[in-house]
Amino acid sequence: MIVKSKSKFKNYTEVTVVYDAIEQCSNCNKALAPEKLYSIIIEKNSDYYLYVADFCNSCKSVLITEYKVKRINDMNFEYEKILRTSPRTYEVEKFDENIENISPQFVKIYNQALQAETIGLDEIAGLGYRKSVEFLIKDYAIYKNPEKEEEIKNTWMKVCIEKYIDNDNIKLLAERSDWIGNDEAHYVRKQEDRDIKDMKKFIKAMVYFIGMTLITDDAASMKPKK
Repeated sequence: MIVKSKSKFKNYTEVTVVYDAIEQCSNCNKALAPEKLYSIIIEKNSDYYLYVADFCNSCKSVLITEYKVKRINDMNFEYEKILRTSPRTYEVEKFDENIENISPQFVKIYNQALQAETIGLDEIAGLGYRKSVEFLIKDYAIYKNPEKEEEIKNTWMKVCIEKYIDNDNIKLLAERSDWIGNDEAHYVRKQEDRDIKDMKKFIKAMVYFIGMTLITDDAASMKPKK
């Protein structure tokens, strides 16, 4: 939401600045009609930065948003981009008990990657999601092939998917997640039209199919009562 507002500058001179006001609270993730408390423009190394303090009526938090702005003339500034908003919190992703039982490390790693993504560490979050996929797939493979545990632990991810995952849906999703995850670790991206948003969708679909398999296995373990 583009707004035009007054802001303080050097010696608390009042200037006009145009910027993109945030529309969602970074703390509670609810829609926000920003209630501006204060704003100031600061010059650092010949660049200009706008700091806006907003109040969220939902969670009663004060949010600070930092913008890179450019000086149009003595009395006017215009934003170039939003740099960050704080505080940023994240909600722990909850997984079915069956998933937590067979792969607790997957749950832990996934949520650490989610936390990194939430606070803006997007360049390392993808690596975390990729690692979570490996734990999920290998733990599931071990669940299905307990006698091959040591072999599976020391097998390359690609080989593990091909050799030990027999469900076509899980195999496909794991393979595609691996492709995106590898791009997150390398200088040149091969899947230029895909990113961690796609990988997260694939992971959630994987969790669904694995969860259904675990439920089916549990049902199959039932014996008729005489």
